[in-house]
Amino acid sequence: MELLYEYEDGRKQPMPRDIDFTNGRTLSVLLDRTLLALSAITTAILFAWLLYYSRYGLNLSDEGLWLNSIANPFRYAINIPPSLFGFVYHGPYQWVAGDIAALRMANVMFTLALGWTLSFLLIRRLWTAAWPHAAVLSAGIASLTLVAFNIWMLTPSYYTLAFQSLLMVMMGLLLVDRPGRIRQVLGGILVGVGGWGCFMARPTTALAITFVVMLYTLTLCRRSLLPMFSAALVALTLLTVTAYLIDGGITGMVTRMVNSAEEGALLGAWRDVSLMFRLDGLETSRSQLAITAVVVIALLLSILVGPAHKLLSLLALAAVLILTVAIALLGTDPIGIKRATLFLVPAFACLGAMFYRERLILRSQAPVSIALALTFMVLPHLSALGTAGKYWIIGSFAALFWMLAVVAFLSPLAQQGRSVATLLPLAVLAQLLTASVVNGDLLKPFRQVKDVRAYTAVMSLPGGGKLVLSQSFHDYLATARAQARVAGVEVGTPVVDLTGLSPGLQYVLATRTLGLPWLPGGFPGSNAVAVKALGLENCADLAKAWVVID
Repeated sequence: MELLYEYEDGRKQPMPRDIDFTNGRTLSVLLDRTLLALSAITTAILFAWLLYYSRYGLNLSDEGLWLNSIANPFRYAINIPPSLFGFVYHGPYQWVAGDIAALRMANVMFTLALGWTLSFLLIRRLWTAAWPHAAVLSAGIASLTLVAFNIWMLTPSYYTLAFQSLLMVMMGLLLVDRPGRIRQVLGGILVGVGGWGCFMARPTTALAITFVVMLYTLTLCRRSLLPMFSAALVALTLLTVTAYLIDGGITGMVTRMVNSAEEGALLGAWRDVSLMFRLDGLETSRSQLAITAVVVIALLLSILVGPAHKLLSLLALAAVLILTVAIALLGTDPIGIKRATLFLVPAFACLGAMFYRERLILRSQAPVSIALALTFMVLPHLSALGTAGKYWIIGSFAALFWMLAVVAFLSPLAQQGRSVATLLPLAVLAQLLTASVVNGDLLKPFRQVKDVRAYTAVMSLPGGGKLVLSQSFHDYLATARAQARVAGVEVGTPVVDLTGLSPGLQYVLATRTLGLPWLPGGFPGSNAVAVKALGLENCADLAKAWVVID
C-alpha cells in the first residue's frame, strides 16, 4: 500500500521513504510542520499561563459588582448598567459552589473554546488548509481571546458575555449557508442563542447585531432564510422564558430594563442616548505607531515573500514564538504592546495587502470574504455599544475579531496554495500580541497592587474558594473581616454600602448589600440613584441594616 501525503491545495503524491533535503518541497513541508508544532506548544503555554494565574488578584470595584450580581441576581429589581449578565452566570457560579478561581477558569476555557471554534470554521470556510493544520492555526489565532480579560479582571461580566455571544452568532452565520441540514440547524440555534446572550449582556449590542445578521442574511444567505427564522424563534423563546423566570413575564422584564436605563441616566453616566453612536478618538503614541509599522511590514514580508526566502521567514517566525514564550514565562517584554495596537496592526495589514501584485488580493475578493472582513472589523465596536467607557478600549477586549478580519481579507491567497504560508504568520502574530498585552495586565492590574506574579498571600473567600493576593491587600481584607465579625456583622447581614468604591468588600464579608450590587459613587447623580434604589428595599431590612462609609 502506497503512502500518500496530501498538501494544503488538495494534491496528493507518494510520501518519500527517505528524506531528501535537496528537495525544496520536502524541506518546506518539514519546516512548516516544525513551526506548526511550535505554534501549538506556544498556544498551550499561553492557555496554561492564564489558567494558572486565574486564582490571582481581586478588584474590589468592578469585580465586586460582577460577583455581587452573579452571586445574588434575583435580589435586585434594577441593574446598573442595564445588563442581565448576572442571571446567565448564576448557574455556573452555583455549579462551582462559589469558587471564584474555578469560575474564572471556566470563563477562560469557554471563551477560548468559542474563539477557537470560530477561527477554525472561518479557515475551513475560506482557506484550503487540511483540518489538522487548520486546527493548529486557528488555535494560535484564537489565543487573542485571552486579551478579553481586561486589565487582569477574569471574573465573568457583561463584557465577556457580549464577546462570547457575538462569537456564537458568527459561528452560526458561518454554518447556516453551508450544505447539510445538521449544519444549518446548528447554525440557526447558535445565532439564536448568541442573540439572546447579547441581549442579556447589553440590549444595545443585541439590537446592533440583529441589524448586522439581517443585512448579512439578505445579502449572502437568501437560500438560508429558514435557519435564520429558526434563529429568531430560538432567541424569542429564550427571551420569553427568561422574562418569566426573572420577572414573572415580559411586562416585568420591560419594566426592569426601563427603570434600569432611567437610573443609569439619573446617575449621569448615560445621560444622552445619542452618545451611544459615537466614534471615540484612538489614543496611541509614537512608539506604538512605530511598533505597528515594524510589525505590519514584517508580517506582510513573511506572508508575501517568495519561496526563495521562505527559510529566512520561517526562522524569523520561530524566533518570534520563542520571544512569545519568554514573555509569558519570564515576564520580560521588550515591546510592550498597548491595546490600541491590537486594532492598528490588523487595519494596516489589510491596507498594505491591497497593494500586493497590482491589488491582486483586492481584485480577487469574493463577496463572502468582503462581507465577513467588514463584519469582523466592526464587531468590537458593537460589543461596546451603549457603554459609558471608551469604545476603542472596550472594543479591544474583542480584538480577535480584528484579526479574523485579516484572515477573511487575505483569503484570495488560498487560490495560490498559500494557506499555511499566510495563516502561520498571522497565528504567530496573534500569539505575540496576546503575550505582550496579558503580560502588561499582569504587571499593572487595574486598581490592584502592581505585579500579580509577586502575590503570595492566600485568602479564603465565601464558597470555600481561595485567591492569591498581595500581602497588603490580604491584610486589609482580613482585618476588615475580623473587625466586622467582632462588631456583630455576620454572614447575610443587610448592609447599605455608601463607600461608592468597594462593593467587593461586601462580597468578601458575605453580607447582603441593599439597593444595588454596587451603589456607585463619584457621579453627578450618585445620591439620587442611592435614594431611589434603597427606596425599593423592605423597610424591615433597612431598619436593621449596617451602614458602611469610607
